[in-house]
Amino acid sequence: MLQKMKRIQVIGPKDELNRVVDLLYSSGTIHLENANETINPDEIPLIPVELGTANEITDVLSKITAIFGTLPVIADNPVHQEQIRAGLEKKSQDQIIGRARRIIEELETTTRELSSKKRDLALSVTTLDRYAKVLAIIQPVEKELPSLEGFEVTILLIQKEHGEVLELIRKELEIITRNQFEMTSTTVDADTLATLMVFNKKHSEEVHAFIYSVNVNEVQIPREYAGRPFFEMYAMIEEQKIQAQNEISAIDERLASLSVTWYQELVVLKKQLENLHDEFGAYRNFGLSEYTFVISGWIPKKSLLRTQAALQEIFGNKVVVNVLRVTEGDMNNAPVFYDNPAWVKPFEVVMGLVSLPKYREIDPSPILAVFFPIFFGIMVGDIGYGLLILTIGLIVRHRYQTIAFARNLAGMLIISSVPAIIFGFIFGEFFGDLGEQMGWIQPMQLLGITWNRAEAIIPMLILAVSIGVVHVFLGLTIGIRNAIILKSRRHLAERSGMLLVITGIIVLLVMLAGSVPGGAVYLAAALIVAGLPLVLYGAGVFGTIEVMSTVGNILSYARLMAIGMASVILAMVANKLSGAFEIAIIGIIIAVLLHVLNLALAMFSPSIHSVRLHLVEFFSKFYEGGGRVYQPFARPVATGEMQKE
Repeated sequence: MLQKMKRIQVIGPKDELNRVVDLLYSSGTIHLENANETINPDEIPLIPVELGTANEITDVLSKITAIFGTLPVIADNPVHQEQIRAGLEKKSQDQIIGRARRIIEELETTTRELSSKKRDLALSVTTLDRYAKVLAIIQPVEKELPSLEGFEVTILLIQKEHGEVLELIRKELEIITRNQFEMTSTTVDADTLATLMVFNKKHSEEVHAFIYSVNVNEVQIPREYAGRPFFEMYAMIEEQKIQAQNEISAIDERLASLSVTWYQELVVLKKQLENLHDEFGAYRNFGLSEYTFVISGWIPKKSLLRTQAALQEIFGNKVVVNVLRVTEGDMNNAPVFYDNPAWVKPFEVVMGLVSLPKYREIDPSPILAVFFPIFFGIMVGDIGYGLLILTIGLIVRHRYQTIAFARNLAGMLIISSVPAIIFGFIFGEFFGDLGEQMGWIQPMQLLGITWNRAEAIIPMLILAVSIGVVHVFLGLTIGIRNAIILKSRRHLAERSGMLLVITGIIVLLVMLAGSVPGGAVYLAAALIVAGLPLVLYGAGVFGTIEVMSTVGNILSYARLMAIGMASVILAMVANKLSGAFEIAIIGIIIAVLLHVLNLALAMFSPSIHSVRLHLVEFFSKFYEGGGRVYQPFARPVATGEMQKE
């Protein structure tokens, strides 16, 4: 359910602002608003808080992060980090920033220079590898390489499929060099041609500009390699690579040494600075007058007294908390805070598929937490599958308890497995009809009906549609409530009229089925006649279409029967196949595989259809959404602290 929110102002002397902010940040209960925008300047003339400290923290944090990124990562030492954290918490903000600046002074230049040199060396190794590969490619044409003074040798690597570009290059070189060049090509592999060009150096700039313009891969032999045989070039490349790699290893050792000394403190200090950055970043929301500060925001009603008591204990009467009267416009903008009991929380993952409800709307998550398991249970309706789903849910929740999404999905399966088992007793199903064949269980008789799903098709259909009527009518009723709260006459008329018209249609259908006396036609007509004008007033002509759509929504609940029936038939087929083969083990294996498939479908399909029945058929009758999420001004909780809690 949604927590009731209160709009408040925290007002106190200007010189206590930082201490009050620290306390509120630690309490983590107030959703901040910009006091400078929410307070009329005629009441209290406010100016924004200067953000000098926030900008300083941003600068320090960016430098610490850069240093952190250059050092090799080592394993966290929780004990050491906790000692550092305890020491920092005793320091003031200025002292923490001062400590960070001293570390920056100690490490920034050194790590930057080492990191830059390492990048240059790594690039040189890559370049040397590239030269080695190029030499390997062109070595077959070694004898073609001249060593002439005043001439330049350039090598082009061209894909054979683009070989026609060579003729273009030849013609252009004839023009540029006045036909004073040599050009020869050879195949170096199945896909590549190596072309050597020799030309006077005075044409170098013009030739290279042309080569660049036709987007050809050009490789120039480094000057220090010119005129040398290939084996000498290879030796030079290998020597330079070894030298560069040795220097990289020395840099890595130096960085590792720095990491051993500083890494643990940097981890803690970076987190502390991030917290300070978040805290001071919020200062733009605060307002200052000549002598006082004002902090505005929303707070859950259940947290109001606790926050007031904390402020009173430290600041006495110097700091006051004013609870403000709010307008309807204010209430529409109030932040939304889910505060559901443990059995509802897993189903908030479904609510994540739609936007948040508005503050004054009914939170449908508790209703979802009731009906979703019922729908799931009716569709699965098997003791064996229910027990397996329960087991899978418990295993997933245990193994992935740190992953919220997986934990919530597991919670939904665990809760939903209970009605699946209960309906399994009612339907007399244990892996389909296996329990009945073994004499362990029989379908129950209730209301004069034997609830064997494979045979009681009409009763199951009536049950499913009846549940649809209850669910949709509940949605329309909630829609009426929301319309009254939000003072929307048209929505009130539309929902009320729809409720009357559909009730009339249901009465008429029941009468035609012979379940009620024929005189009920007058009641049905009265309901329809009374409801239609309301629908037309609230939604116009399209309202009548919406009425028929709602009837379709109700009939859509027949899937509760259809999916359940498909599941039990597949289970029965698996059981029959287990004894249909001469070799028993083959039948058993096929039966097990079919049951595994049915189990997977039993977890997936009922979940999807239960979600659809809520989001489409149910929510469409009342839900608007568009609420603002409650984001308290709070210090992030460390992993260790979470585990303690």
